[in-house]
Amino acid sequence: MEDIRQYAAKIQNLKVLVVGDVIIDKYTYCNVQGMMSKDMGYSARLKKSEEYFGGAVAVTRHISSFTNQVSLLSMIGKEEKMKKRLFDELSSHIDLNLIYSSSFPTIVKHRYLSKNEKREEYRKIFAINNIPENRTYDEEEHKEFKELLKKNVADYDVVFLCDFGHGLVDKEVIEIVQSKAKYLVLNCQTNSSNKGMNIITKYTRADVFTLDQQELKLAFPEYASQEEKALQTLAGHLHGKGCLTRGSHGAYGISGDVIHDCPAFTLNVKDTIGAGDGFLSVAGLFMAAGANVEVGTFVGNIAGALGANIVGNKESL
Repeated sequence: MEDIRQYAAKIQNLKVLVVGDVIIDKYTYCNVQGMMSKDMGYSARLKKSEEYFGGAVAVTRHISSFTNQVSLLSMIGKEEKMKKRLFDELSSHIDLNLIYSSSFPTIVKHRYLSKNEKREEYRKIFAINNIPENRTYDEEEHKEFKELLKKNVADYDVVFLCDFGHGLVDKEVIEIVQSKAKYLVLNCQTNSSNKGMNIITKYTRADVFTLDQQELKLAFPEYASQEEKALQTLAGHLHGKGCLTRGSHGAYGISGDVIHDCPAFTLNVKDTIGAGDGFLSVAGLFMAAGANVEVGTFVGNIAGALGANIVGNKESL
């Protein structure tokens, strides 16, 4: 515990940059009444809708609980309401560096949920998003984002790159971050809109990386039944250390050829959305402050357990 306190104190002095997509998680709660009488679909009664900051914003908010020297670099649409909300709610403790896109809207992922009547658990019924099919930003606006990244990235002690595979992080962004970041914490996410097309092995450097079991299997399908071997191969490829989150089985942490197995710290789950962001934020910060993989995986798993009991990204850790 004393070691953990010492690393937490060191984190307070870290200057951190988060790069990635601003995502709005919209949750619409409803009661499922049954199946439609003339179609194969659910009939539900609307209860309420809420919107939470997700994506790189969620990671930035978690980090801001540990250090007040955190900046977010991203691109959003030109929606005035969204711009105002971001600055009203975040600018007092987060340095916002936002480029405004005329062609790409602020990403909204809209999920419809029903609540389990007997326990605090939510089931997702359906999801839609507004991500453009071609995922192309205006060339000049994207260039402005890259120039800002190139100019500032080396000024930070730690860079968190949150690659959600929605078009913001292209080959040029990857090259800038890999070549200029002093310490790089990486998450390259697989989701329903990019499955099979956003694989972590497109990177060649990460001081710390986190991923889940599906993302590891997509990267190394030939090792589908041997997670430990695949994780060792990935750590060698990225020349760093990292963590594999394994849901109710906990997490693996790897440094060199040594794998630490950490159990899960909760079996009560409200919503797994955001649990990985919490793990990434806390594990990445502690290892950037000098903690070894065993400690990083341990505190990351605590963060994941807490995150799994927050609906969406309604609250930060």
